[in-house]
Amino acid sequence: MVDHVQSGEVYAPWREFSKGDEYQRLKVIEARIERKKRSIDEAQAEKKLIMQRAIRRMRRAQGKE
Repeated sequence: MVDHVQSGEVYAPWREFSKGDEYQRLKVIEARIERKKRSIDEAQAEKKLIMQRAIRRMRRAQGKE
């Protein structure tokens, strides 16, 4: 039986047919994608915090809280 779990990667049948240099390049690209995803997640979380603070100030200014 073939173990389809690869170091933190989602199994894709085509990976078995990638050459050694292609596989190494895929690992670099996937790491870059993960870093960018994390960066976007962090930026969105910061945006949400700023938005929530601004909404609270807006409501206070309108006398709603």
